[in-house]
Order: sequence, then structure tokens, then C-alpha cells
Amino acid sequence: MSQELDLSRLCASLEPRLHRGVFVFCELSDDRVPPGLDVRFVFREDESTTVVVPVEQAAATGLAGECPSAWITLGAGSDLAAVGFLAVITARLATAGISCNVVSAFHHDHLFVPAAKAADAMSVLTVLQGLYKPSAIPVSVSTGVQIRPALLGDLEALSSLWQRCGLKFEPTKIAYELQSCLGLHGELILVASSRTAVIGSIWATYDGRRGWIQRVATDPGHRGQGIARSLLAEAEARLARLGATKVNLLIEPVNAAVSDFYATLGYASDDLLFMERLLDSDMGA
Repeated sequence: MSQELDLSRLCASLEPRLHRGVFVFCELSDDRVPPGLDVRFVFREDESTTVVVPVEQAAATGLAGECPSAWITLGAGSDLAAVGFLAVITARLATAGISCNVVSAFHHDHLFVPAAKAADAMSVLTVLQGLYKPSAIPVSVSTGVQIRPALLGDLEALSSLWQRCGLKFEPTKIAYELQSCLGLHGELILVASSRTAVIGSIWATYDGRRGWIQRVATDPGHRGQGIARSLLAEAEARLARLGATKVNLLIEPVNAAVSDFYATLGYASDDLLFMERLLDSDMGA
């Protein structure tokens, strides 16, 4: 069975499933599982063995169960080597104030969350999945064009698009930057794709307070169709759902003419001085 590695595809296929019942974590000091227990998870540590079992079975066998939990299985068939998938899941749950104990098995990942917050956890996961699913772009001449989160596999297509649009970027850093941002809020990096190519992009980020917009691009052969406007509207909506109350964007002087476009969408210039400093790659060592 082929398992998925791509973060965006994994999030799009999340399909969380809530199991019936409440489950508890029990400690077995002598490593022997009492008969009649429907053990759903077992892990042997140096100190003792941990099992996760239905709460009623723990009580019936005299085991002291801790952390009453709801069990959620993620339908996404994640590869055991997938990078960042569970980090995205647990970060979203943590933002909602939901603790989570994760178990990764061969076919699926499993979450044990506080039983009292099962419905909240399912809501968080369902919303997250929806953010990664493609949506039709609302322009009249866009038959077959969709807005969707970017994939690592879009790297070459994005670089080509930005080159055609005259955007400044460092090609040698794009792979790292894309993978890093996809692991934080991958649903904010969007592309407009036709049946055969990536024809638009927007790279949004969220710092926990403000939203930031950059690398808005539309293929020269597809301009005037509302693609950039639709990408911007979708990015703004996603930022708002994350809690952003303001969106900032920076325009380089050579591209100042595009400010008129943003002004029609409600953006206004501000009297600020932008400064930057490049950090050495070994500063964090």
C-alpha cells in the first residue's frame, strides 16, 4: 500500500473518525495484560507497560485508568516518514485549548483527546481539512480553474510563474522556504491552477497577530480574469479564520503601479519605514 508524504494532500484527506466510547491509559507493572481487555494500544517502557483500553473494561478488571479520552482516527494514509503532518494537527488542537496524545500506526495516525472535548476536536479537524480542499475560482472565464493550497510538487511551476511575472526571489532558497511555511500554515499558500498549469499564486503568512501577503502573481496570459482578486479574497478569509484582524503587504518601488489595484480592494498606504537585516545561517548554532 502506497502511503502519502505530501503535507497538503494529507491535510486534504484528513477524514477524522470519532470512535464510540471513552478510553483510558492504564499502567501494568508486571507487563501482563489481564484477560478480557480489548487493548487498543500497548507500549513497553523500561518502567512499565502502558495500555489504552475502554474505560468500562479498566474498571471491571480493577485497573486505575487515567486521562479519559476520545479516540479519533485520521483517515489520511500518512507515511511514517511524513514530515510536519502531526505538527500541523497538534498545533491546531493546541490553539483551541485541546490536549492530544498521538499514536502512529502503519496505516493511520490516531489521536486521544479529552473526552469532554471530542466534539470540539472533530470541529477543528473538519475545518482544517476544508481549508486544504480545492475550491472553484469565482471568475466567469475560469472553466477548470481552481484555488488550492500549494504542494511541494508545485515548486518548479511556482518558480516559473514568478519568473514570467518578474517577481524577485532567490531560487536556491525557495524549496526551504516553501517547506517551512507549509509546515506552519500551509493552507495560506495558495495557487490558481488550470487543468495543465499553475497560473496564479499568493503567499500569505500569519504571525499570530497580523497577516502578511506576498508573491501575488497571475500568469501574463491570464490577466484581467479576476484571478489575483479571487486569490486575495480567499487568503484574507483564511487569515481571518486564524484570528488575524489586519493584513499587511509590501510593494517594491519598481512595482508601485500595482498599488492602484490594491486600493480598489480597500488597502491603504501607511507612513512607515521598512527595514531588514539578513541573519547569518550559523547565528542559531
